[in-house]
Amino acid sequence: MARPVDPELRTRLLEKIIAYVRENGVAAFSLRPLAAAIGTSHRTILYHFGSREQLLCTVFDTMREAGAVEVEARLPMHGDPRAIYRALWRHLASPAMRPTLRIFYEMYAIAAREPGRFGDYPQRTAHFWLETMSARFRNAGETPARARLLGGMTIAMLRGATLELAATDEAERLTGVVDAFLDLLPLAGDGA
Repeated sequence: MARPVDPELRTRLLEKIIAYVRENGVAAFSLRPLAAAIGTSHRTILYHFGSREQLLCTVFDTMREAGAVEVEARLPMHGDPRAIYRALWRHLASPAMRPTLRIFYEMYAIAAREPGRFGDYPQRTAHFWLETMSARFRNAGETPARARLLGGMTIAMLRGATLELAATDEAERLTGVVDAFLDLLPLAGDGA
């Protein structure tokens, strides 16, 4: 008699795979060591997730979606964008976020070298952040065009600061840099 299908197996595997990727990165990612580490076979992984690249896209999408939910829950939609982004920076700069930042930048570097390897994941991530940042400026009274410009400037600065943080762990110094940048941003409606 065949074993019954476990409808939760894919979800449990994905949780283990994400934990493995957070700890080990993706540069040398291989299915057989992954399977051994999480107590399954590489065939089971292929059955549930497809190719190695499809699996990594699933991992990145799942991490991005969870991060998006967390960011949206943490960031008020209304208020001074500078205060909102100071709170976001402190979240991103927390030691618990370091593995996620490193995975994010590792994936971005691979995608920059091998465009299309992870599908449109980098573009979707960039557009999510641009819209997330711009929305707070729009809600603070900026015109759509100016909100998009300020949102783009802010995400570019935060992306640079988080990349440097992932590489150096110099949170205190970078917090000063982020705070100084945010202090330079105009209050809503101050600019042209």
